[in-house]
Parts: sequence; C-alpha cells; structure tokens
Amino acid sequence: MTINTEKIILNQERNVTLSAMVQTVGGAWGFTERPAVMVIPGGGYAMCSDGEAEIVAYPYLAAGFHAFVLRYSVGEHRAWPNPLDDYEQAMEYIETHAEEWGVLTDKIAVIGFSAGGHLAACAATMAKHRPAAAILGYAALKQEITDACQPGGIAPAPIDHVDAETPPCFLTACRDDSVVPISNTVDFMTALDKYSITYECHIYPFGEHGFSTGEVSDIGLGQGCSRIPQWVPNSVGFLWDIFGRLTPKGMGAPACQTRINGDAEPVLSVRCSIRHLRKFVTEVKELTPVLNAIDAYSSGIFKESGKVIADQFNLGFLMEALGRTKEEIEDLDKLLRQVPNQIDK
Repeated sequence: MTINTEKIILNQERNVTLSAMVQTVGGAWGFTERPAVMVIPGGGYAMCSDGEAEIVAYPYLAAGFHAFVLRYSVGEHRAWPNPLDDYEQAMEYIETHAEEWGVLTDKIAVIGFSAGGHLAACAATMAKHRPAAAILGYAALKQEITDACQPGGIAPAPIDHVDAETPPCFLTACRDDSVVPISNTVDFMTALDKYSITYECHIYPFGEHGFSTGEVSDIGLGQGCSRIPQWVPNSVGFLWDIFGRLTPKGMGAPACQTRINGDAEPVLSVRCSIRHLRKFVTEVKELTPVLNAIDAYSSGIFKESGKVIADQFNLGFLMEALGRTKEEIEDLDKLLRQVPNQIDK
C-alpha cells in the first residue's frame, strides 16, 4: 500500500498547515474512494503537540482511512475564531481535492485532543463544514476550561452548542484528569443525549491528561490504566459502525444509526420514543389507542413500572411486540411524518 504525503500551507503568516497522508485508490486495490480522518492536536492553544499529531493518524491509515493532520493557529495567533477558520479552510481544501485523492467527503471524521478536542467539538457543533463524526480525547468542552485555553471569553463552549445536527461522537478521558475535569466529558454526553445523538464513551480510572493513543512508545508515559490503548481500535470500530465498512466494492451499510431514535428529527415517526410521542396525543389522535394498548401490554409484564419501561422504547419496536402488521406500522409512520417535531416540547 502506497501512502502519498504532502504538507500544505494554509496560512503562512499564522503557520497553519495541513499534512495530507493519502492512500492508494483504484487499480489492484479496488478502493476508488476512502473515508478520512482529520487529526487536531492539543496544546492549550499555545502549541500543537507532536504527540497528538501524525502518530495518532497511523492506526487509522492502517485501518484504511486517508488521514490529515491540521496544525492550526496557536500562540500569538490563537484568538478566536482563527482556529475555527483554519478548520473550515482545511475542510474546503480536502473537498476541493476529494476527486483527485479519492476522499468520501460525507465520511470525514475529526479527532481532537484537549484544546484540539475543543476545536474538533466546535467543528461538530457549529462549523459550516461539519464532520460526519467526532472523536474527542480529554476535550475541553465547558466554558471555564475553554476560557483557560482562550482568554477573553470569546471562544464558545461546545457543550452549549450541541444541536440536532451534531454528528455521532466517540469520547475518551480519564477519571483522574486534573487539567480538564471529567465533567467536561460527562456533561457533554448529557447534551448529546438530549438530541438522541449516537455516542460511545470510554472513561478510564487512571491515566491523567494527555495520554494520546495510550502507547508508551508514542508519548513516553507508562502510567495509568493498562486498557487505555484500547480506545483507538474501539474508535475505529465506532467509525465503521457509523460509516459502514470499507470494501473493494465500496462502503458497506452502516451497522448503527446516527440517532438512537427519532426524538430529534424534523418530523415525528415510529422511530420516536414512547415518552416523546406522549406529548403529541392531542395533535395525533390515532396515537391514543396504540399507546393505551402498549401501556396495557407493558403493565401486564412489568406491573407498576410498565409505563416507565415502555417509555424508553420506540413506537415501532413495541408495535411489533404487540403483533401489529408491517402495513399498520407503515400507515401510522406516514401519518406521524406529517407532524413537525418539537424537541423541547
């Protein structure tokens, strides 16, 4: 396998570069296009850490991804929104060269650490060119940590900007992190949950801050939980589940949906949870007999807690459990899809 490397200068004055590691496509390999990752190193917006740059890209290259490393505006040029502008420019550059490089532009994930995780999370929650997935390592996500990296209170806190368009996220951190408190990761999961966004999280008990891939050979650290290096293959698997697996005939079907249910989609559907649909019985009167049947069914199995348990499932699943036909489920789905959703209702 051939990997062509190139260093692209995006902004000479601010020393912003994009290192491209583009794999062979076509020919004997069969792959005409590949998904990609963009690695965004940490460094507190004072520098870009080499320990969270190309060395992180290698496992994703081995898995079949193209890889890019963005060294964004830091130090005297760190002022917001320079870093986010750098990301936008990098994504535009990749999209412009996508045909030449064989990049699937709808399957580009960002991987960010610490302050780079802040930038990656901002990309996922507010950028013009949002990634298809975000992998966030011990990321600065709350305002107090953002302000410590970006003095002046201008830079946004990603946790406050999670919305229905935020892509699936993979998060990893350590419980004993004394630089970026674990609440950044935990509270970000709560924000993702509000919009039913698919996520995976690995929080290790010990390992502090800045563990990169977790391999001693990569960052010179040998302390912390021995399982930390497992987050890398887990994140690769997460991307394959979300994107579909790369095959010589193209990308396979995704194993996981980007949302765990339809509660945050533009319109209602049978993918919505029972809890969410109970708010719409006035607008959709056809829901009432179905929900009554579901409540009777679940109460018969789980007694007093039946309704609480039923609320966690989506409507389509429980209609199947009730023995409703495929046509009945499809008819109700068509009816629900005519009703605009209200996430905060």
